[in-house]
Formats: sequence, structure tokens, C-alpha cells
Amino acid sequence: MEKEQYFTFIVLHYNCFEETKACVDSILALEQSEQTQIVVMDNASVNDSLAGLKQTYGDNPQVHILHNESNEGFSAGNNKAYAYAKQHWDCEFVVFANNDLLFEDKEFIRKVREEYEASGFGVLSPDIFHTTLKIHQSPIDERLVLPVSDVRKTIVLNTVALWIYPLFYAPFGKNMKETVAAAVDLSYRTDVVPMGACLIISERLMERKDVIFDPETHFYYEEYILSWWCAKHGVDIVFQPRIQVLHNHGRATKSIGDPKRVLKFRMQNILQAAKVYYKLIR
Repeated sequence: MEKEQYFTFIVLHYNCFEETKACVDSILALEQSEQTQIVVMDNASVNDSLAGLKQTYGDNPQVHILHNESNEGFSAGNNKAYAYAKQHWDCEFVVFANNDLLFEDKEFIRKVREEYEASGFGVLSPDIFHTTLKIHQSPIDERLVLPVSDVRKTIVLNTVALWIYPLFYAPFGKNMKETVAAAVDLSYRTDVVPMGACLIISERLMERKDVIFDPETHFYYEEYILSWWCAKHGVDIVFQPRIQVLHNHGRATKSIGDPKRVLKFRMQNILQAAKVYYKLIR
């Protein structure tokens, strides 16, 4: 039996019920939303948000709530949700979306289809607008592959800081804040590194890559690993500023709580991801 084709959204969820609900509701409000399927992957939330999502969308045939027993991070969570979607229907496009995104451009689906007709992209990045800082966040880099020396430096600095973390945190860590980089050039471009908060893939990529985020990292470097693969295999990455999503950045990470734990969490995952990426490019 031939599978039906759908425009697919995958939303990673952790703890933040209101953000995920707002994201899903914004997708359901899009024009042509009857042609969509939404997979919400719960990454082992530690509150009652999963139950809330099941109660809210349990009767909606377009929304599929999946659950991981442990928090496997960005790559593994998205890969599992993607495998589920591919098993159950034919994916026309797949949008990997952070749960703190809002799809307020009602013509989002039509614009993605039009861009594919024009460019035949493998990966498409929309304009990602940070609603608090009022900055544009994608693309994050014009270098499809980072210099080996830069990645090695990241590994060394994070390794040392984690070795002496109690000593490091007192004079340095408590004053460190996560920086959010602003994209300066918002012109239509190809061969850039898209921001991972919203990645749109087409059949051009799906036909050639069974596992989208491979090798898997827990968090960080996913965009660079995907961009490295696309450069190596001749798959086009397109940045299209006509398509915009809104981003309320970092709520899921902040839900961890204690700033000292949050910083250590970030450093540990940056280190793990940098090591994975380093093995690819060296």
C-alpha cells in the first residue's frame, strides 16, 4: 500500500509545555496545514508536561507524541522522530524545529515548496528571528567546515575548565553568559551553515541520507556536522530570508535550573560534540 505524502514537522520537547503547545498550535494554524503531520518527541521531561501534551493532542490525528525514557539530546531525539515519520508516511519535506519556535508566517508551507521548485535545495534555512534580543540568528557561519585548529582549541579549553570546574566557576563561570550571535548578512545565499533551531530538508537529502544527524552529538555542532556532510556530497544548503520563524531561545535549557549546573551542562556537551566533529575533519 502506497503511503500518503505529508509536509512533516518534528518538534523536540523538554519540560516546557506552554512553549511546545504554542509551537504546535502555530503549525496547525498554517495555510495548507491539513497536509501536515507533526511529531513531538519528548526527551524524558522531568515534569508533567508530557501528560499535558497527550491530553491536549491525544485526539488529533495530525499530532504524534513520542517519548524517550532518557534525554538523548538533539541528534538522537530528532533521528528517532524522523525514523517514525518515514515509517508511517511519505515525507515531502521535514522541518526539524526547536519547541521554542513560532511559525507565524501563514504561507510558510507554500514558500518552502516554491523555494524547492526554484533551487532544489537539500537543506533550507529560514530567517530565524530572536524575539527577545531582536536579532536574526541564521545563518551562523559562511565556513562550511571549521578550521581544525579552532576545534582543537575548543576541546582543550573546555577539558581544562571541566577538570577544575569548582575553581573555574568561582572567578569566571558565575559571570559567563551564553552568547547569542547575530547574523549580519540577510541576503539570499547558498553554501552557509544554517542554525539548528529550524532546519528544513527535502527529498534531495532524504534520498541520500538515511540518518540525518550522524554521527550523533548530544547538543551542539549538529549544524556543522550536517554542513560538512552536504559539502562533501554536493548537497545544496540555501538560506531564504523570505521565510521567517520566531525564536524564544533557550527555554528548555534554562528549565534545568541552577546556573552552575546549566553552564557545566553546556560545557560538557560542547566538549563531547567538538570531539565528534574533530574526528570528522582532521
